[in-house]
Amino acid sequence: MRATLPSVVLLTALLTAPVLTSCAGLRAADPTGADDPRTGGGSTADVDARLAGAGVARDLVRVTEVDGFTVATQSVGVSGDEGFGAAYVGTEGQRVLLRTSRAADPTVGACDDLTHDGADTLRCGVEHEGVHVTLEGDGVDAATLRAAAAAVRVPSGRELAALVVDLPDVGDQPVERGDLPPGDGAPRNDVGEGG
Repeated sequence: MRATLPSVVLLTALLTAPVLTSCAGLRAADPTGADDPRTGGGSTADVDARLAGAGVARDLVRVTEVDGFTVATQSVGVSGDEGFGAAYVGTEGQRVLLRTSRAADPTVGACDDLTHDGADTLRCGVEHEGVHVTLEGDGVDAATLRAAAAAVRVPSGRELAALVVDLPDVGDQPVERGDLPPGDGAPRNDVGEGG
């Protein structure tokens, strides 16, 4: 049985319509391979501006995965001079804090060697592609921190956009201070009535 041209066109249209509908809202992957389609329409420039405004060096951003834990985006920000920090919160109030830096913290042992479960707060470190990551657990056991250390990685573009959503977009612009008068820039120390 031979199909006529109009029926082939109609059949093709009917088969592709659900696929096109299900892909509505998705954007093509970044042709550079950087995976930069951003959550909520955020662009690479927007994400970079938010990180720069917070003082975070983009190359120091790392994430992890902890079963039953969710990253608290309001906790995302700078750690130290230019490192990255984020808190992962469990369903029962447990917490895993992730912090990154260029230099290892000499007071923190390797996560692979972490075995002690008796302390209220456990700390350990892991290196990922030249970035030093410190993990601190509150209400978690050593196995949870070891698993979190093993899962440390660079976030995808979408993940990074979701992480920085609560950071203000101030870019490289200096923060305007209302208490600095023209001239030498010394703060005003005016005292009104009543001191």
